[in-house]
Amino acid sequence: MRTFRHVPVALAAALVVAAAATACGDGGAALMAQNPHPATGTVTLTAPAPDTPLTATEWTVDSLLGGATVASLPAGAAGRARFTIAADGAVSGSLGCNRFRAPVTVSGASLTVGPLTTTRMACEGGPGEVERTLTGLFGSGPLGWRIRDRTLTLSAPDGTGLTARAAPAAG
Repeated sequence: MRTFRHVPVALAAALVVAAAATACGDGGAALMAQNPHPATGTVTLTAPAPDTPLTATEWTVDSLLGGATVASLPAGAAGRARFTIAADGAVSGSLGCNRFRAPVTVSGASLTVGPLTTTRMACEGGPGEVERTLTGLFGSGPLGWRIRDRTLTLSAPDGTGLTARAAPAAG
């Protein structure tokens, strides 16, 4: 959503008249030419700020995305996969079973995770499934990201991805 600030009434009126002129053809142009008071002002547009920062927040994976579907985590995996993106360009945490660390590059609404360094425990069942899915997702190339209502969504161009909730704020 964009925020508009410092929009004088004259500017708003001029925008309405311009819209009417566009809809009315030549007659609208005559109306515009008769306005002796040109509108001036400043319009400031700001992008929405995420309600939770991408970096320095612990994110706990709560669902996996597969195209148009959203799936809960398998049994035994809830709360186990979590990660933090540091301001120094690293991501670290747990893939559900093994700990990991990797370089990460954030550019606008895209992030790219580099090669993962992980511990090597054998992972079975739900935590193993989540680990394999996250390892594939993080290695798939640039991921789009967005944060809304303390929920991070990471998505690959093929529609796969994850949602993760921010850890409660300390306080």
